[in-house]
Amino acid sequence: MATLQRPRATRRELIRVFGEDRMVAVIRVGSADIAALAARILAEAGVRLIEITLTVPDAFELIERLSSDEDMAAQGAVIGAGTVLNRRQAEDSLLAGARFLVSPILVPEMIEAARSRDAMSMPGTMTPTEIVQAAELGADAIKIFPIQSLGGPSYLANVRRAIAHLPLVPTGNIELDEIPAYEQAGAAGYGIGAPLVRPDLVEAGKREEAIATAKRFLETTRKR
Repeated sequence: MATLQRPRATRRELIRVFGEDRMVAVIRVGSADIAALAARILAEAGVRLIEITLTVPDAFELIERLSSDEDMAAQGAVIGAGTVLNRRQAEDSLLAGARFLVSPILVPEMIEAARSRDAMSMPGTMTPTEIVQAAELGADAIKIFPIQSLGGPSYLANVRRAIAHLPLVPTGNIELDEIPAYEQAGAAGYGIGAPLVRPDLVEAGKREEAIATAKRFLETTRKR
C-alpha cells in the first residue's frame, strides 16, 4: 500500500508563516546529530521555520530526514537550507526537501531555483544597491548580513529611511534583549542563530531550558 505524503508547504504559505512568526531559526553546528536534536527541540517549542545551514556535516541528508519527519510536520515545522552559495546547492537543497532557501550573499540563481519549486527565498545583502537588486529579482524577504558588523539597528533604521517598503530581515546572533531596538528600526523579521538555538544547552542535554529559550524568542517576535 502506498504511503500518503503530506503536501509540501507552498511559497505563499511560507510567506504567511514568516509574516506571523517573523523569525527563522538558523542551525549552524558542527554535528548532524546535534543539528537534528536542535531542530526537534525548536519544533517542540513552536518554531516553524528551521534553517539547516549547508555548513552542517551531511546537511543534504539531514534536510531530507527532517523534512520527511512526521512528528516535526505535525508540529508545523518546515525545513529550509541556509548558506546556499550557488545554483547547484539550491537545487540539491530543494531536491532534499528544503522549502525555503537562505544565503549570506545575493545569488540570483538561488531565487530562480526557489521560484521554480514554489519555495521561499531569502538572499543576503549588505548595501542598499544589493537590497533593491534582491527585490527586483523576486526575493520574498531580504536578509541583511552580517547585521552586527554593519551597525545593528542603527544601520537598519538608516537604510529604511530610503527603502521603507521592502521586507528587511536582520540576521546573525541577535540577542533577545536586542529585538526591541530592531523592532523600532523597522525589521520585518529575524534570522537568529546561537542565542535562539542554544547549541550549548542542546549538547548538555538541557532540553527544557532550550525549549524555554525558543519560546521566549517567539513570544517577542510573533506578530500580535
